[in-house]
Amino acid sequence: MKNFLKLTYITLALSALTLSACNKDDDEIDLEKPTIDISFAGAFPQNGSELHFGESFTLNIRLADNMELGAYSVNIHSNFDHHSHSTEEGEEEHHHDEEEHHHHDGEEGDGFYFSQDYTIPAGLKEYTATNTIDIPAHAPDGDEYQGGDYHFMITVTDKAGFSVFKAVEIHIHDEHDEDHEHHDEH
Repeated sequence: MKNFLKLTYITLALSALTLSACNKDDDEIDLEKPTIDISFAGAFPQNGSELHFGESFTLNIRLADNMELGAYSVNIHSNFDHHSHSTEEGEEEHHHDEEEHHHHDGEEGDGFYFSQDYTIPAGLKEYTATNTIDIPAHAPDGDEYQGGDYHFMITVTDKAGFSVFKAVEIHIHDEHDEDHEHHDEH
């Protein structure tokens, strides 16, 4: 009988340890921020990428997290005032007040603006965002958009709620502008 009780206690103790180990894995707290990678071959857009009104482009950006990704968003806005998002040294924490820019109309037309949220399938630690984004030729009111300097920003949020963003400088032009520039060079 003593051996039976001893075996029962050992079995219960092992069961408690096993359950405790399982719960620790389930209760692990995510303290790491996700990452955004645009350094691989084929990543797009990059600093200095040239885009055109009336065309589309496919972004190609890798997102990762140590536990689980949540969602991401893309924002394209004018940089006519040459403001900065301070991401030159990598990803930065996303603060909503950093998005408070003065988006204004340019001298030759409206500044283009794009903002879209995207979901990431549940359970993924790595994801490559490959969305096609259309850049319309004209504003909804029919006016032309002003070509020039723009920011392309991507923000990724993990399942725990941590988010980072990366901003790159891009240039969006009308096809006429580029043709005109090439003629001036000759």
